[in-house]
Amino acid sequence: MRMLRILSLLIVTSFAACTTPPEIKQALGAKDQAYAENEQLMQQYRELVSHITTRHQQWYRYVQTRLKLNLALQWATTNPTLTGIPEADLTKDDADLLGPDIIALVNEVRLKSLPERKGPNGQPVFLAGSGDMSTLIQQLPELIARIDRRVAADSQIPSAVDFTAFNHYQNNVEALRRINAIIKQYLDIDVTLSRTDTETLADALRQVRR
Repeated sequence: MRMLRILSLLIVTSFAACTTPPEIKQALGAKDQAYAENEQLMQQYRELVSHITTRHQQWYRYVQTRLKLNLALQWATTNPTLTGIPEADLTKDDADLLGPDIIALVNEVRLKSLPERKGPNGQPVFLAGSGDMSTLIQQLPELIARIDRRVAADSQIPSAVDFTAFNHYQNNVEALRRINAIIKQYLDIDVTLSRTDTETLADALRQVRR
């Protein structure tokens, strides 16, 4: 009888120990919901950053296209100078912005009477003009196409947006959610007895004890 009494106590205790209070399950559910909301918020912020970066890149390409087109037309139709800057330095700076492909076409369409312009090393950059306005107009589509290619190449130089911090945060949240899910799964595997079931079990134990 003593052994039966001990056994009955162990059984009741084990059932009671396996019962997870509803408050704990609710807290785990709330925590999991908070993780999900944080992950969703971070994803939205990531998309916002990506969208803003894309808009900045589009604006950069637009500004650079206008700048290079105006500069190319300026060299094709005039002999640019800037107060306080040596002509050779100005020539080199503008040539670096345009690139050899655009300069080659500018040299083909430079208007007559425009002088040769050299860089700091004494090498000719912009040739003496020999073209006319009709040729320049005909070559405008090709000039724009070369400028577009130049701007597209330049816009690829900056590295892509660094999402390392976003990815790290997402990985951490996913790990926390997995841990939370494991805890919930463990606590859901319980033996939750109603008061009636407990009384029935006690009656059965008393009957056995008799």
